Amino acid sequence: MLRLLKIEWLKVKSYKAFWVFTILYSFAILGINYTGFYINELAVENMPASQILLGTPYAFPKVWQTVGFMSSWLLYFPGILFIMLFTNEFNFKTHRQNIIDGWTRKEFVTLKFVFAIIFSAIATIFNFLVALLFGLITTGSHFSFAGIENVGYIFIQTVAYITFAMTLAILFRKSGAAIAVFFLYGLIFEWLLTALINFQLHLTPVGYFLPLQVTDVMLPIPFGDKVIYKGAPDEWILVIVSLLYIGAYYFFALKKFTKEDL
Repeated sequence: MLRLLKIEWLKVKSYKAFWVFTILYSFAILGINYTGFYINELAVENMPASQILLGTPYAFPKVWQTVGFMSSWLLYFPGILFIMLFTNEFNFKTHRQNIIDGWTRKEFVTLKFVFAIIFSAIATIFNFLVALLFGLITTGSHFSFAGIENVGYIFIQTVAYITFAMTLAILFRKSGAAIAVFFLYGLIFEWLLTALINFQLHLTPVGYFLPLQVTDVMLPIPFGDKVIYKGAPDEWILVIVSLLYIGAYYFFALKKFTKEDL
């Protein structure tokens, strides 16, 4: 597997879009959190009473959740990137060459998912450092590991978004179609479906178990979350369901790639 990972890295590192999206994603994480931090500081300075509502989202221990929530809006960056990486295999027939060179189809799919997990781990470490930075700026030396489980939720959410996007890539095999469905489903359809199930059909918490929503609920908005996500399941349930989804994406991708013609 290590040898195959090295080969995969050689392919990926020469792809300019990989570096463009990765750098943009990194700066966006820092930027969106700086914006949230600045707005919160400005609100508290000009309207001290607003702190009653907003609290101190960038202070320990709340900062771990805040950074996770803010950064979650940017997960479409790595999602699009991995759609492009996967569909390029089909466009340029490199997947066919890998199989000719002796890779099994299972190795090909497994490698993509392992690479997604590695990328997610690196992204999670970056989020951890951003949270640490803003936490120390806000509270000085009063560091706290309380709420650190949110860093784990960031990792699970990142893996879930990327593997969901990769599943769309192998389903459609065209980057345009996969990206369009990824955006439309994640930003519009799933939110509408969640609202319909939970609030119109009064089937709470069923709506919180949709593929992307289940990870979003793990990292809710850092203030008013009990109202917005009223009736949400416990975190451990959300983690288990998220992991089951990730496993389902892998087995679906493996089955589809194994059965289809190259």
